[in-house]
Amino acid sequence: MLVSFIISSQAKEEKLLKTLDSIKAQTNSNFEIILVDDEPIAGSNSLDFLHQEFFANPKITLVVNNRPQGPSTNWNTGLELARGAYTCFLKEGDIVAPHFVEKIAKLVKETNQPLDIIQFAQKHVGFIEQDTDNDEGLLISNKIYDLTTDHTPFAYLNQNLYGKLFATNIIKNYRIRFRDSNRFDALFVYRVLGHAKTFYKLPDVLITHLKTPLRYSVFDLVNQWPHILNYYRKIGTYKELRDELNYAYIYQLAYSFLSLTRQLENKQLYKKALRFSYDRMSGKLGNNFQKNKVYQKHQNEKFSAWIKEYGDQVSLELRRLK
Repeated sequence: MLVSFIISSQAKEEKLLKTLDSIKAQTNSNFEIILVDDEPIAGSNSLDFLHQEFFANPKITLVVNNRPQGPSTNWNTGLELARGAYTCFLKEGDIVAPHFVEKIAKLVKETNQPLDIIQFAQKHVGFIEQDTDNDEGLLISNKIYDLTTDHTPFAYLNQNLYGKLFATNIIKNYRIRFRDSNRFDALFVYRVLGHAKTFYKLPDVLITHLKTPLRYSVFDLVNQWPHILNYYRKIGTYKELRDELNYAYIYQLAYSFLSLTRQLENKQLYKKALRFSYDRMSGKLGNNFQKNKVYQKHQNEKFSAWIKEYGDQVSLELRRLK
């Protein structure tokens, strides 16, 4: 088995059907679908639909919760059942390119070495519409990063859970799981990255990803970062990766997090996020960050320009929102 697709479902029949149909249209059938239904009270029609899909397709493993558990618990359930060499998390409404599995199979065969994390491009539709390669072009496409010697992905990889394939053996061998009741997606990503030996970026758009309004606290995006740093201290690699990890942390806290909350078009939430970011950034932009070897390269010009005037930029935004 090559790919395990894991879907945490809220029994949104129309959205889910689009996703399942796109997977069933794969030109390579070396995959399985693990579908965790998290809305047992959604109604008998929804359950009938799920049962029909399950009985009609032997590639589907269906789990029906007795009560809603939340995405993190559902993903953990899916991971326990996953048999594929790679695990890919999907959202209801995502449309998988018909050549997805075929592309991955060809890549794995041609590289002829383990690829522990594969990041691919997505087209975002819905709440946020954009074409994106998810890391602002800072990582080189079609390159095998040897993470034992090249730490660049620790600084620049896209911190989202979606748009990636994770080596299932790493997840299982190190018992990497999601935290229940938290949307600490980046913590999961960085835990896998912490044990990965290789990273590969595909430039191909392999999924049309449905962006919907957040169903969790946007502050989880940054609240998970102290846990990420502590995890690397625990496994003994923090000192070696200090600059890359702290660059990624500050990029999220001072830039990406604020960019997202601005797009939510909630004035009060954005003001709260600006103050939260500013308070958390206190003391972080001193000499240590100026000496950060990743920051000194200024590869992300937009981020460098913003962070150089960070305090003034935040003050300007707060005045504008009065």
